[in-house]
Amino acid sequence: MKGIKDYYNKTAQAWADRWYGDDELLPYLKIFLTYLPERPRVLDLCCGAGYESMRLSRLGAVVTGLDFSEESIRIARERNPHLTFVVYDMLEDYSFLGAFDGVACLAGLVHIPDEKLAAALGNIHKVLKTGGVLFAAVRDGTGKDDASSYFVVDGATYDRAFYLHTREELARAAAGLFDFLREIIMDGQHEWRFYVFRKRAAEE
Repeated sequence: MKGIKDYYNKTAQAWADRWYGDDELLPYLKIFLTYLPERPRVLDLCCGAGYESMRLSRLGAVVTGLDFSEESIRIARERNPHLTFVVYDMLEDYSFLGAFDGVACLAGLVHIPDEKLAAALGNIHKVLKTGGVLFAAVRDGTGKDDASSYFVVDGATYDRAFYLHTREELARAAAGLFDFLREIIMDGQHEWRFYVFRKRAAEE
């Protein structure tokens, strides 16, 4: 059975075809940017094929996109030659990218099991400036969602390892690193939640 990276390499073009023309998340990106300074430096973490990177850039952010799917990043670079995209794993240290005013992680954490959330948030903490903001989208619930994990594409079976997370799970993983600011329930898709966290100062 093939894994997450294989799945997104295989389906990268389909995701791009769907989401480059769909502004469903645009109102939420605008909310995210209200927490940031003018012309903020933003990391689009688990950016996929770069569709929300494109929108963040159009809204005035200086965007870097990161994803471990090589095919997704190839498309992102092709569609957004003015932006920076890197192939990297969110569970590895990507602090070489420098400091950001904000990190958007739109559905990236759904591929992280509860026991690895602290590591993922720790890496985000490293690249955020003090007072910087994490904007994370997850699907509400607990544990692995098999129906959203297993797919057959062109005769091959993929496990994209899709995990549900509650606000409480995220808060535990963020303890000592972030302060919770806000929860936003997505219109029409109430199982999806956006959470806003602010990086704590070192002395707090």
